[in-house]
Amino acid sequence: MRNKIILKLLLILLFLSSFAVVFAAEDGRITDIRFWQSPEEAQVVLDISIVPRVSPVSRLKDGTLYFDINNCMFRPGRQRYPMQNPFLEVLTVQQIGAEIVRVFFRVPTGVEAKTFVLPGNASKGNRIVIFLKEPQSQLIKRRSAELTEVNRLKAENVKIIVLDPGHGGEDPGTRTNGIIEKNYVMTMGKLLKAYFDRDPRFKAVLTRDGDYIIPLQRRREIAEQLGADAFISLHANYNSRKVIRGAEIYYESPRGAVGEAERLVAETENQVDFSGETNNNHTQDVKREIVERQAAVMNKSRQLAERVELQLGASVVELPSRGVKRAGFKVLHSMAMPSVLVEFGYTSNLLDAAVLKNYNARTRMAQGVYLGVRDFLLNPIEEGLDTSYLEYIKSDEANKKALAQKRKAAQAKKDANKKKASRYQVKAGDSLSKIASKNGVPLARLLNLNNITSKHIIKVGDTLLIPAK
Repeated sequence: MRNKIILKLLLILLFLSSFAVVFAAEDGRITDIRFWQSPEEAQVVLDISIVPRVSPVSRLKDGTLYFDINNCMFRPGRQRYPMQNPFLEVLTVQQIGAEIVRVFFRVPTGVEAKTFVLPGNASKGNRIVIFLKEPQSQLIKRRSAELTEVNRLKAENVKIIVLDPGHGGEDPGTRTNGIIEKNYVMTMGKLLKAYFDRDPRFKAVLTRDGDYIIPLQRRREIAEQLGADAFISLHANYNSRKVIRGAEIYYESPRGAVGEAERLVAETENQVDFSGETNNNHTQDVKREIVERQAAVMNKSRQLAERVELQLGASVVELPSRGVKRAGFKVLHSMAMPSVLVEFGYTSNLLDAAVLKNYNARTRMAQGVYLGVRDFLLNPIEEGLDTSYLEYIKSDEANKKALAQKRKAAQAKKDANKKKASRYQVKAGDSLSKIASKNGVPLARLLNLNNITSKHIIKVGDTLLIPAK
C-alpha cells in the first residue's frame, strides 16, 4: 500500500513538473528594445518571444502613459531610458511581479502616441510598437518653411530631384553577400545627392537621411510637396536564382496606374459632391482628365527611365543592364512628376555583389544615374501620352462593363426565378439537402435562390424559396 501511495505521489509530481515546463514555455520575454526616429515620427519597438497579451494604454496623473504585457519577463527587472528627444522624454520598462512587464513612457506636449501589437511573420518576430507622431503645429511650421524654400528654388529655375533610399529602420530589405540593402541605398543616395548638389542647376533632397522607415505613400508625398521635377527610388535586387544579375530601371505599369486613377476619381468625387447625388457625366470627365494626366506623366517616366538606363549602362560596363521594365510599385504612383525605381543589381549574384561593393563602381553608378536624370531634365523630351496605358484603360473598362452586364443578367434571372418560386416552411427534422430532395430540385439551385450556403442553419418555421422545376 505504501509503495502505491509513493507511486501516486511521484506521478502527481511528474504531472506538476511537466505542467510547469509547459506553462514556462508559454511565458514570453522581451528580447530587444529598439528606437527609430525620422524628422516626422518615431517608433519604440519591443521584440517579444511570443504573441504578446497587452493591456489598454492608461495614463498616470503626471501624464505618463503605461501598458502591461502579461505572461512576460524582462531580465533587467527595471530599466529606465532617458530619451530627451522631440518625440519621447523617457521610457521605463519594469518587471511587475512574476509574470507582468509594465512599460511606462512620457511624450512631449502635442506628440500623438499609438500602440500596436504586430504578430510575427516569415521575416520578423512578434513586436509591440509605440508609434509617435510630431505635433500638428510643428508639422505646419516645417511645411511652411519647405514651401518657402521650394518657391525660392523654382524662381531661380533650379530643378528639384527627390532621391528615395528604399527600406530603412525595421525594414532592412535584402541581406545577402555582405550587403544590407537599406544601408547600401543610403550610401548610394548620399553619393548621388553630392553629384546633384555640386551642379547649381539642381537641388537634391533625400526622403530619409538616417536609418528609419518611411511609409511608401509618404515617400511619394514628400516629393510632391517639394514640387519635385523627378523622383528616383533606389534599391538593390535579390533572386533565389543566383545566376540572375544586372541593373534594372522601372517605371509605373498600367495595372498599378489604373488603381491609382480609380482612387483619385473617388477622392475627387467625395470632395466635390456633398449632396449625395450622382452625376455620371461629371464622373466620366474627372476620370478622363485623371487618366490623361497619368498617361502624360507615365510617358515622361518612360523617357526618364530610358535615359537613366542608357547612362548607367555606359558608366558601369561591368554591370549588365536588364533594361527598362514596368511594375506597379506603390512608390511610383504619382501624377505630379516622372518617377522611376532603380535596382542597382542583384545582391544574390556574386559578380553583381562584387561590383556593388566596389567603391569605384559605386561612384560611377551614382554618376550614371545623375547623368541620366540631368539629360532628361535639361534636354527636350517627347510630349504625349502613354498609349499602352490608354489601351489598357480601354480594355479594363470593357471588361468591367461586360462583367457588370453579366452580373445584371444573372440578377435579373434570379429575380425572375424568385417570382416563379414556391414557398416552403421548415419542419422538424428538415435539412437543406432533405428539402431539396423532397421538392425535386438541385441543392445548389436552392442555396443560390435563397442566397445561403450549405453551412446555413435552418430553424423550424423558417420560410425558404423553392425553385420552379
